[in-house]
Amino acid sequence: MVSGGVDSSTLCYKAVQEGYDVFPLTFIYGQKHEKEIRSAENICRYLGLSPKIIDLSALKTLFGASALTDQDVEIPRVSATEGNYETLSATVVPNRNAVFLSLAVAYAQGIGCNIVFYGAHHSDRGVYPDCRPEFISAFEEASRLATGNDRLEIIAPFAAMDKSEIVTLGARLGVPFEHTWSCYVGDLVHCGTCSACRERKRAFAEAGIADPTQYEA
Repeated sequence: MVSGGVDSSTLCYKAVQEGYDVFPLTFIYGQKHEKEIRSAENICRYLGLSPKIIDLSALKTLFGASALTDQDVEIPRVSATEGNYETLSATVVPNRNAVFLSLAVAYAQGIGCNIVFYGAHHSDRGVYPDCRPEFISAFEEASRLATGNDRLEIIAPFAAMDKSEIVTLGARLGVPFEHTWSCYVGDLVHCGTCSACRERKRAFAEAGIADPTQYEA
């Protein structure tokens, strides 16, 4: 599953360079902009791949008042000295990744694949329950039962890694970070103050790697 962000783009590069046949899957789920969709297309193009883009935008009415999908909920933008938990919690889309993973499993089974790669990482575990190892393990077991396929795997190699470690790996793999998109706002350049931008800035700074992304703030 490729969203166009740092994590899933790095995972896509990792899978390709490890010799897997990769079939990228990208979801439109009613998010307020499609910048990340375009980024996913660009990242895949660098690898000679073409993502299958699935439009689930009608589902946004089921996801509640998330800042990512509800036009009436403003995306929080805060200064570097303010807390980040509240801004992250406003971006929770309930059960989103479970929905995506279910469709990815169905797609994988339909084309004869036994592995679904999932870019969840350790830094998100506090706010997003579906990024935790226990969820991933339980979902894998449920998917095996649902499909009758004991060889099915949900591989999330970043579940125990901090985002800064993913940036380090991505740099080593040659991920074109300038074509990834993290910002929740979706303007011409990254806003620099939403929770996703702040996490991205922190990760690159801790990794000691220059972020080629342009920020407005």
